[in-house]
Amino acid sequence: MSASNRRLLPLAVFALALALRLALIALQNTDDLANFQTGDYTLYRIGGEHICAEGDTSNSLFLARPPLFPLLVCALGTNDRTVLFANAITGALLAPLTIILARQLRLGPRSALAAGLIVALDPASIAYSAFLGAEPLANVTLLVMAVALLHATRAAEGWHAPAWGAAAGLALALSVLSRPAPYLIWTGLSAWLLLTYRRWAVVAAYALVSAAGIGAWIAHNASQFDNPTVSSVGAYNMVYYRAASVENWATDDDMSTIYANLARRVEERLGHDTARVDANTRHTHYAGPAALTNAMMAIAIETFTNHPAEYVMTIPIGLGRMYGYTNVLPGWMTVFEIPWNALLLIGTGVGLWLAFRGREWLLFWAVVLVIGYFTAGTIAVQTSGLDTRMRTMLAPFMAVAAVYALDRWLARRRARAGT
Repeated sequence: MSASNRRLLPLAVFALALALRLALIALQNTDDLANFQTGDYTLYRIGGEHICAEGDTSNSLFLARPPLFPLLVCALGTNDRTVLFANAITGALLAPLTIILARQLRLGPRSALAAGLIVALDPASIAYSAFLGAEPLANVTLLVMAVALLHATRAAEGWHAPAWGAAAGLALALSVLSRPAPYLIWTGLSAWLLLTYRRWAVVAAYALVSAAGIGAWIAHNASQFDNPTVSSVGAYNMVYYRAASVENWATDDDMSTIYANLARRVEERLGHDTARVDANTRHTHYAGPAALTNAMMAIAIETFTNHPAEYVMTIPIGLGRMYGYTNVLPGWMTVFEIPWNALLLIGTGVGLWLAFRGREWLLFWAVVLVIGYFTAGTIAVQTSGLDTRMRTMLAPFMAVAAVYALDRWLARRRARAGT
């Protein structure tokens, strides 16, 4: 195959990925676009309308939902259908970017192409690209971060190296401003790269830009809402999803009773009157000052401490939801999707084991650190209300590991055939 044809392959993978996402939109299309959101988009749209009208981020919803996706909604004229198509295009970019990631992790051209095809075909990635949410923007900027950081560490020379490191930090900050989950990932990645490659200038540029970008938003929330945090959603989810699930297993009470009890404990900790607290009180805890966040965190930890066995028991349930199935896909796709997810997960595990045994440390640590960070962070905060939405940012890394496993298996078959 000629070099020019090889260069066209990522474009072909992008075209395939986009076609599948547009096909899902056509398949599930309704006038109200209800099949393309689960309720979160309402806040994003209100945020976009606020930015367009006021030109600032003073609305308390921005404490829960960072501003980059609402800014995109505003830029697209708060037109929901336009936002949906923009997300499909953005989400499709994950597939060709996966090819670049795979090449940086030392996979051959054909294997890298296979990794890109896996992401193009991945049902969860398709579903949450053809979706009214922040995931496409957050996932693409996160992958750009990984690509830029690997290039800075392994390929760039001279002043280009720290410049690429800074670009990686900027991409991470943009990802966090889309969806807050990766806000601490730079710490582990920086430590790994510093210990392994000793590229002090690269790591310093990456860490400083990451910390500055994320810190600026924390400072905004401290000044605007008296809460120095990236997002209040983490504490809310930890008490009203994670702790609520633990309580449900421990007491078998109905969820309304559990929500009311948790909300009452939070209000008591804040020193408020609890006479009128009910299950709906939890909605008033979605965004608030640092005292509210601290109270929710304290009640969640208290619940986990009181029911340690149930806390552990809910972990495999959360993992099964995170890696097992997608809520927003048509029901008939379950027959295909669950085996696909199982094979992808098994392939990832086998690939990591083979990379460990073969001392392919670059691939091993790049994939383990990213997957480990998001998996541990997700399960710490939430085990109920999950699906593969929570692992869509991991699809490129899982695809690389799975293809590496396939490579090793095919190499062994060829070796046996040659003997």
